[in-house]
Amino acid sequence: MWCSALLGAVLAFGADPVRAGAWNQSKGQGQLIVKYEPVWSIHRFDADGDRFMQEHERVDHVVSLWAEYGLSERVTLLLKTDWQDADDGVRSYRGIGPTEIGARWQFLSVGQTVASVQSTYVSDSQGRNAAWGSPGEGAQELDIRLLAGHTFTKGRRAKFVEVQLARRWRESLSDDTRVEATAGVHLSNDYTLLSQIYAGQGDEEAGDKGARWLTAEIGAVRHWDAWSAQLGWRATVAGRKVNAGDGPIVALWRRF
Repeated sequence: MWCSALLGAVLAFGADPVRAGAWNQSKGQGQLIVKYEPVWSIHRFDADGDRFMQEHERVDHVVSLWAEYGLSERVTLLLKTDWQDADDGVRSYRGIGPTEIGARWQFLSVGQTVASVQSTYVSDSQGRNAAWGSPGEGAQELDIRLLAGHTFTKGRRAKFVEVQLARRWRESLSDDTRVEATAGVHLSNDYTLLSQIYAGQGDEEAGDKGARWLTAEIGAVRHWDAWSAQLGWRATVAGRKVNAGDGPIVALWRRF
């Protein structure tokens, strides 16, 4: 989730769990996540989904901060903001991006299965709020999503899956629907492998096809004490009216 950016759905368990997505923070506990995402887009997908080379390469650098805090055993408070440096050869922006605030309520916890509902509000920003939009567009946004996760503890290595279904309403940009999924395997108390998919489609407006995207990500997380670090790679493998960008992902967690 979080316009791509943001964190999306990340879940990893080490000796001391890192929790996100459908899994809530415990009361009085939380975590901070700092993520750096450079994205290079030489190609783009047209309105028919065909890939072509752009006249100007687009380069985005985003440093984001995501915070979670357990208000109770079932309610977690959320905060996200970022700093952007983006240039597509025509428009550029450098500065603070949108601020997103909200909460997640875990309404189900049965055995190894959990489910939550989450709502976040995106405040005004001069930055880029959507990958296909221009800086300053889509300033006011509301995101509501359903999240569900399950862990598998049988066998030598624990595994987990998580799925999110989201609807995002935007000001001055088309609304969109998203499906995001994460699968992971714990190689040990110190290492977790992650595979993630981000898919979505913007609404059709006045007969005009909305944007569509399918992005894949793979990475690994290293845990130690109250810290975790992630290194991965993300690429947009299919789409419509969006850039075919790819680049590395570097993130650092701190639990408190």
